[in-house]
Amino acid sequence: MTCRFLLGSLLCLPLAVQAAEVVNTPALNFADARTLVHSRADALKMTAAETAHREHAAQSARSLRGPKVTLDVKQMWGRKTMDFGTLSLPNPAASLAPVLGQMLPPQQLGQLAGLASPTISMPLSMTDDLSGPRATAAFQMPLFTGGAITAKIAASDAAVYESRADERVKRDELDARLAHTYFGVQLARSVERLRADMLEQEEKELSRAERFEKTGMISRIERMSVQVNRDAAKRELLAAVTDRTVAETELSRLMHEAAVDRLDTSLFVVTKSLGTLDEWQQKALAHSPVLRSIQAKMQMADQGVAAAKAAWWPQIYAFGQGNLIDHYLSLTEPDWVAGIGMKITLWDNKDRNASVASARSLVTKAQAARDEAVNQLATKVETAYLRTEQARHQYYLTLSTIDLARENLKLREKSFAEGLSTATDVSQARTQLVGAEIARRVAAYRFVVSWAMLHAVTGTMDEFVLSANDHSNIFE
Repeated sequence: MTCRFLLGSLLCLPLAVQAAEVVNTPALNFADARTLVHSRADALKMTAAETAHREHAAQSARSLRGPKVTLDVKQMWGRKTMDFGTLSLPNPAASLAPVLGQMLPPQQLGQLAGLASPTISMPLSMTDDLSGPRATAAFQMPLFTGGAITAKIAASDAAVYESRADERVKRDELDARLAHTYFGVQLARSVERLRADMLEQEEKELSRAERFEKTGMISRIERMSVQVNRDAAKRELLAAVTDRTVAETELSRLMHEAAVDRLDTSLFVVTKSLGTLDEWQQKALAHSPVLRSIQAKMQMADQGVAAAKAAWWPQIYAFGQGNLIDHYLSLTEPDWVAGIGMKITLWDNKDRNASVASARSLVTKAQAARDEAVNQLATKVETAYLRTEQARHQYYLTLSTIDLARENLKLREKSFAEGLSTATDVSQARTQLVGAEIARRVAAYRFVVSWAMLHAVTGTMDEFVLSANDHSNIFE
């Protein structure tokens, strides 16, 4: 049976049960873990939603060059009265007034006053009932806007490009965090196995020391020293178990999984050339999504200048309108009308020169941001590159220490069997060997983390995944 001490409790699991769990649980390599994190990470969902938002906005902006067609349907109530004044006409009956005056009796001569007038006054007025339904179809299409529409479309496309670059930045940051966490679990599990093996050896040493004490071969003090070494190994194992639990918890939270099972991609160290620093700097300039995002900001700033300058140009447009219901139209309402119009802003309540200057300031800001980003990117690349090289050198430099520790342990065990060394000497030799093995694993972990960061800052995380899959477990 295999026994593990957890917080002072001894938990024993049959080897057959553990083996069955290992066989039935598929191993998760780094590439699959990366795919899983990409599909579940809330941060990536946020950036993806922002990208979709800007894509739809850009699609909407592309239709600005087309016509805008509207249909206006309404029911009207109203009346229109028009007064054209009075119309004066010659009176044809005026010539008959003298003749009729001789023929009519005196009491009826007053009736001839109107007939005697030389002119007739006729008032001219009209009342039109405007009540009734109206249905009007109208369109308006821009013909020339001074570049405002073109600037709007280009700025929308640049916004999409920026959002995609920001999404890539977030994804690379998440990949670097995943590498730190995924291989942190591998390191913690490897250290735990070393501590467990050491505890097992110390348990054997303690059992042997207790037998030797009973037979009088060693003193009680020496047996107690072996027990102290066993207890120290137990404490180190408890710390290793805690570190492994914490690392697994971080990875499970990152992947949105209930627990972390077997991991298939082990710690590794690249043996071939890592490339020169200048090559990595060139990669960063060519592939870094940070620079792409700032480049998109520069494009949007340039289009802002173009849009501000468009305010000085006239707006030329085509228009048309037709009334679909003509039965209720008044005399002044046309059946249809179409034409070309031009609108010029002679005086704007917003200072157009200041708007252009403001837009140019954003261009200067974007250019300065790009220069700063290039400088920071060069620093990050150099830092990651140097740490990667340092970790690899440290890894190889631990090999001689491990060889020495192994030979020293063999010598101490042989000397102890011949009575020339104490159990404490053997325990110290074993502790040195375990410490050297842990140092080698820590160096490999630091290499992997720095190697991942180097690919993340240069925008080449796919190459890191390939390099991780190309290397076998160096700690088997």
